[in-house]
Amino acid sequence: MISCLRLVRHSSAFKTVIGNESAMHEIEIRLPVLMQLNGLRTSPFTAPVKHAQVQQEVMQDASEIHNEKFTKNVLDKVNHQILNNQCGRLFAVVYFAGKQKLVTPEDLVMVEGVFPPNIGDKIRLEKVMCVGGLHFTLYGRPLLSRDLVNVEATVVEKNLSHCRVYFRSLRRQNNRKTKFSREMQTLLRINCVDIMHKIGEIREVEGADGRIF
Repeated sequence: MISCLRLVRHSSAFKTVIGNESAMHEIEIRLPVLMQLNGLRTSPFTAPVKHAQVQQEVMQDASEIHNEKFTKNVLDKVNHQILNNQCGRLFAVVYFAGKQKLVTPEDLVMVEGVFPPNIGDKIRLEKVMCVGGLHFTLYGRPLLSRDLVNVEATVVEKNLSHCRVYFRSLRRQNNRKTKFSREMQTLLRINCVDIMHKIGEIREVEGADGRIF
């Protein structure tokens, strides 16, 4: 490009393109600078830049550490109360005969409908939904393990309920019906509500796990 400018700078065509002598003079002044830039090119190949490998560091959340310490502290306090019999009077919520009942030791529970056990039989209520004491409550998902909680009851009485009268009358049809109904009732006495193991020693269970009562 520079050599071409040298050859044609005195030609008439070059003067026509450039326009006047002042423009030509300016080009001749800048010609040394253009000569220095001649031959400079950008390399077609750029060497890849090697970056240092960054290793990812897993940071544990401070809130998780705090929660773990808090949970361990609570479990230790509950187990200490269980071992030293400092729970107070325990209560339990049991699922029995299609209903949930809150029971404590020496309570009387009425069960309506047909109930197979006889008077004097001792039964164990295995469907325990939660148990608690003075300072804590344990909830199941939905039931607590049968090895963790023990709720026993004794059949005290089996009798019929009071008579219920059902009267039906249809007007202007001389149709009247009277029915009398009595249902079986079973009275249970709760003998004990006990926590037999420390928290964490017995695995958790899900579902009914083959329990009857």
